[in-house]
Amino acid sequence: MSRGSGSSVIPIAVFLAILLIVLPVSADHVRTSHTTVAITQPTTVVTMIQPSASATETITTGSVNVYSSPTGASILIDGLYSGTTPKTVNAVAAGNHILRLELSGYYDYEGSIYVVPGQTAGGYGTLQPMNQVTSAMLTPVTVTPEPTQDTGLFGNTTVLAAIIGFISVLIVSGVSIFIHLTPPKKE
Repeated sequence: MSRGSGSSVIPIAVFLAILLIVLPVSADHVRTSHTTVAITQPTTVVTMIQPSASATETITTGSVNVYSSPTGASILIDGLYSGTTPKTVNAVAAGNHILRLELSGYYDYEGSIYVVPGQTAGGYGTLQPMNQVTSAMLTPVTVTPEPTQDTGLFGNTTVLAAIIGFISVLIVSGVSIFIHLTPPKKE
């Protein structure tokens, strides 16, 4: 190909490309002075993605194994009755919940549980009886006071420690004075 013919084809191709982008083409062919060029419009492919039934679903609930001492207590999760203990409560929404256990004759137990999606949490409560009855009878105990003696001033340990401390100070002071007053020996 000669230099002159190659250089004239490139500007025509660029011009036609700009026309295709800027102006819609209604004719199937466009005729130029020396060359006939067939223009075809690109085929548009639209792909539709349909959700499939096999897609994984996000799990938003968990389970709670609930036990109590004594057994048979009513289970209330966030105030909703869920059966009696022991029981596994399913489909509990993820997050913090209030667990309440109720049984006649016992004080209610209330605590919190945290449910993780797809996992099983544990809830346990000990219910305290309302009336604790002792089966043993109380027997009175007679306490006989021991006779007390007046130990006097020396029976009090604080006074005794103070007296001993005072006597120690007197002895140390006397020794110190004796040492200072005694003239040194001449040899």
